[in-house]
Amino acid sequence: MKTLENLAIRQTTSEDLEKLSQMYPSIYSDTDEAWSEKASFELLHFYFSLPTFLGLTAIYENEVVGAFFAYIKPWWDGNHLGEGELFIEPSHQRMGIGSMLYLEMMKLADKKGCVQQDLLTYIGKPADNWYKRIGFKETGQTHLTGNIKEVMEKLES
Repeated sequence: MKTLENLAIRQTTSEDLEKLSQMYPSIYSDTDEAWSEKASFELLHFYFSLPTFLGLTAIYENEVVGAFFAYIKPWWDGNHLGEGELFIEPSHQRMGIGSMLYLEMMKLADKKGCVQQDLLTYIGKPADNWYKRIGFKETGQTHLTGNIKEVMEKLES
């Protein structure tokens, strides 16, 4: 396993949320998601507030550089680690920080009795390939999203 000197992984604190929400928008700059710092803070605070929240923050050379937010959800075959958010500041990507964060989260989830992790990722993007390399498989399910107003209009017509 890779080791990075000067890397610490610890449980996320409420004090981390502001710094993490500042870096979060840059993670999605090559997608169709246009995150603002405010929206990022709201999402990260949502996760942080969940009763079954699990959060790890990566500190590299005394600087917050990424995190992994998830939650535990009950499922038919046991507890699952919910979709979650793994994100590393772009200037610190491809150093092994994400892999180390992921391993620590898997250890934590295992201790909490989780048997599976469910997640969403962009097909064909680097993260998709990375997830497949570490053992994730596509399911027969399809991710769908619907605009609330459009759905209401169609149901009312």
